[in-house]
Amino acid sequence: MLDVNAARTFVQSRLNAAPAGKAAAILLTLLLAGCSDMQSIHDSPDFYRHSYSQLSKPLDGGDFYWFDVKLTPEYPADSEAAEAIRMDWLSAWLESRKTCDNAYEIIEKRAFDFLEHNPAQYDLRYKVRCAVPSPSPAG
Repeated sequence: MLDVNAARTFVQSRLNAAPAGKAAAILLTLLLAGCSDMQSIHDSPDFYRHSYSQLSKPLDGGDFYWFDVKLTPEYPADSEAAEAIRMDWLSAWLESRKTCDNAYEIIEKRAFDFLEHNPAQYDLRYKVRCAVPSPSPAG
């Protein structure tokens, strides 16, 4: 683990030194700032969404999407909490693609077949269709 106080003392001593020392202090400061941001990428919901799921259209066309997910110990198949997170991922995918503005319905949920094309080795496949809004009653 990085000793922040030692780094701060080093930067301050370099800032009081010659121009080369100031450049080293600025470089170290930028490096430390960059490292602190890199540690937080795994805390992003998008990191897990991109790592464990994908949204795609069928290659042969169709009026639906495939939502494929990986199962992990943190997101098992038999967990209501994990399923709620997967539905959040699905909503985020649809929102980022600007599709299914009104709502969506899950037509099918199943495990991938053994011989099915699945190069990314996803575990579950959802068949998702955008819901058609109900016509408003004429008044």
